[in-house]
Amino acid sequence: MKYILNLLEETSMMGCKPTESPIERTTNDKQPGMVTTDLLLSGATTKQAKFFINVLAEPAEVVAEYLVPNIRSIPANGSMKPTYFRFLTGLKAYSQIFSRIAFGARRNRYVVED
Repeated sequence: MKYILNLLEETSMMGCKPTESPIERTTNDKQPGMVTTDLLLSGATTKQAKFFINVLAEPAEVVAEYLVPNIRSIPANGSMKPTYFRFLTGLKAYSQIFSRIAFGARRNRYVVED
């Protein structure tokens, strides 16, 4: 008990009181798409993998610029209404694949293709 009281005092939360209802941000579906990470890039060993990583992947900063403001805009009133966020939609993915095939867009963007 003394540890908890010390922790509350150190974090300036000694006078805080519990709320009747917790603050919840309800998101049932967050789909960032394909985010470039070291793990993703290390798996780019086949021609197909390199193609799709170059065409569909985006840096984490780009995805975060879209997702974070949208997630933070969800009212914190405990609403149970589901919210969906999709950075890479089906239409966007097909469009990027088409642009790549038709015009060579995004070739060798993250990994060199054979």
